[in-house]
Amino acid sequence: MGDIWTANDDGSGPMRLTVNTALDVSPRFSPDGRSIAFTSNRFGNNDVFVVPATGGVPRRLTFHTGNDEVVGWTPTSQFVVFRASHGDGAFPGTATLYQVSTQGGPQSPLPVDWGWWGSFSPDGKQFLFNRHPSTWTRKHYRGAYAADIWIADLQAKTYRQILAGESYNRYWPMWGPKDEIYFVADPLPNEKTIKPGSPEVRQSRNNIYKIAAQGGTQPVQVTKHTDGNVFFPSISSDGKVIVYEGNFGLWKLDVATGRSSEVKIDIATDEKENQFDVVAITNEADS
Repeated sequence: MGDIWTANDDGSGPMRLTVNTALDVSPRFSPDGRSIAFTSNRFGNNDVFVVPATGGVPRRLTFHTGNDEVVGWTPTSQFVVFRASHGDGAFPGTATLYQVSTQGGPQSPLPVDWGWWGSFSPDGKQFLFNRHPSTWTRKHYRGAYAADIWIADLQAKTYRQILAGESYNRYWPMWGPKDEIYFVADPLPNEKTIKPGSPEVRQSRNNIYKIAAQGGTQPVQVTKHTDGNVFFPSISSDGKVIVYEGNFGLWKLDVATGRSSEVKIDIATDEKENQFDVVAITNEADS
């Protein structure tokens, strides 16, 4: 219904946090669990907002005339990470990643020249990110601008690519336990022989994979969804659970066991708008 909701991890106790005629999307819990950052167009274009996890009045953090879209948080829960095109990217108009304090104030670009999604390591010393600006709507895409995975060492100011040379999309990288990286991808068994744009590409299916952060190994498939409609994963701050959208439902992945289960949420609520309107019609009826 265009609002931010919370529920227990078994789907019980759904509670609406925001009630606005605007579209509130992309909610992300802070690592300390006290706040939720989200994107909203309640003042025109998309901006970053933060609201207490128990409810309250959302506070606006960004004021740019372009779209600012929430990505996540810094490990300290003091800054929200978001994606925007404010002129700091590799090319004019290219989106990259920024952070802004929950107390307000100026935004600052993260040390990436191109960025679509990102996740800090638990100690905050490394930053995991998609460099190329592919979006999740480009399902089955293959090519040079597929979503790729990079790791920035923030102290050494060095960068390295994970799974370099692959042409399939690797979305939403997340730093998990045991120094492993989780992400959504759709590789095919015969990936190296696939021609971009060919009918074979459409046989690919999104699932969650993992790979060692140091690289040098092949990714391991974790989820086994056959419909392939896996999107928007979010890992808990303790690295034990990943919640994601699967075929228009909510699913919960137990990281330790690799088992997924659907989270069913039943919501009974009033509509924001009246279900019936009374209007005066004069010489305007056409059917």
